[in-house]
Amino acid sequence: MQDNNGKAQKKPKLALHWQILIAMTLGISVGMLFSSCLGSSNGQVCRILQASHINIDTFAWMGDVFLRLLKMIVIPLIFCSLINGISHMKVEQLGKVGLVTFLVFKISMLIAAVIGLFYVNLIQPGVGFDLSSVTKVSVDHLAVHGHENFLLGIIPPNIFYALSQDNQLIQVIFFALLFGIALVTSGESTSGISKAFEQIFNIMLRITHWIMILAPFGVFGLIVKTVGATGLAPFVSIGKYMIVVMLALSTMLFIITPLLVYFVGGMNPIKFFSGVKEAMLTAFGTSSSAATLPVSLDCVQNNLGVPSSLASFVVTVGSTMSMNGAALYEAVVTLFLAQAYAPLIPGIDLSLKGQIFIVAMVLLSTLGTPGIPHGGLVTTTIVLKAVGLPIDAIGLIIGVDRILDMCRTMTNVTGDCAAAVIVARLMGGKDIDLPDKAKKEIDEVKEENEMFLETSK
Repeated sequence: MQDNNGKAQKKPKLALHWQILIAMTLGISVGMLFSSCLGSSNGQVCRILQASHINIDTFAWMGDVFLRLLKMIVIPLIFCSLINGISHMKVEQLGKVGLVTFLVFKISMLIAAVIGLFYVNLIQPGVGFDLSSVTKVSVDHLAVHGHENFLLGIIPPNIFYALSQDNQLIQVIFFALLFGIALVTSGESTSGISKAFEQIFNIMLRITHWIMILAPFGVFGLIVKTVGATGLAPFVSIGKYMIVVMLALSTMLFIITPLLVYFVGGMNPIKFFSGVKEAMLTAFGTSSSAATLPVSLDCVQNNLGVPSSLASFVVTVGSTMSMNGAALYEAVVTLFLAQAYAPLIPGIDLSLKGQIFIVAMVLLSTLGTPGIPHGGLVTTTIVLKAVGLPIDAIGLIIGVDRILDMCRTMTNVTGDCAAAVIVARLMGGKDIDLPDKAKKEIDEVKEENEMFLETSK
């Protein structure tokens, strides 16, 4: 197609979330057809299916391919993500404002994760979840052997062997943390290596984007496989899971955040929400912290009166390091799936100690989380692997992820704006001269955000 000037026009592209919703609808329809014909040849359609040899496996392979691709990217993504994230934690070089900002980010994310776990323990959406389509053989290798020798268990005797194993991600995380800390403390002499890991991380994100393009086909195959074998029973628990996520996000967004803004930030919550409503709506519509960044900066500086230098630093760095919604979501998903898989995987730890471990993994995985649509879904696979759950479990919730992604991104962005208000008050409410390192950090994160947006186009 050409416009009036003779130039070729691009055909409008259907957004990924609509593709996934369509795939989910088709998957349920096809799955119900197979479910109704299971063990029966009544009806002309069932007889045609049997005669044509079309069955669940005809479509299930698409889901299996998608999950294998996700598994393929997890190890290199977490390794590069952690090292890249740690490189942004040079708080001693960023001065007092860097330390205060980092603490505000992590404390608010800790609160968010705990709220998520509270609601999962209260409602228990994963208890009794129908996993009849999951064979015990497929999860036997994930058996958890307890935490008796936890310290020895996280130290890899051979890092290359650990990199090749499905159930030793915690050892990879331990080594990545050591490597990242050594890289940061080596000073300028290793800046080239830091830059190289940043570029490798960018490449991993681009590969992740290519994998997510296949998400509609993966969702279709996974839902046909699940619904075809069990009917619609699993979707009842998925509804309970969605309610838990929405309740937890609402609590963080409309109760905890205004309390923090009022008591720590010294601002009227009504003024705060009135000032950031445009950023909240933009985040909800785009599902991207990176895309919302210019709007967030405008709201924080012009509507809330945060000094420009502080606003620029806190909101910009917060777009990749402050993820209240993502931390809450990952905690909910992990415990929900742990409840569901507990009967199949020996040793799944649902105790307080096990949940503290989940929170620790959530806080680690959200270092440098990409501020793009479904970015939290990708890092969720990291937490699942770390606690001994199969990545295949993502197939149970990916179909309903888009609406939850919109809500958790809005929570992320609102948390960034609240953090700017809090840091501004803790720093005396005055504009300050940021260290050169902090200014450089702002520029680097802005470049990463531009890359995230380019990758997601």
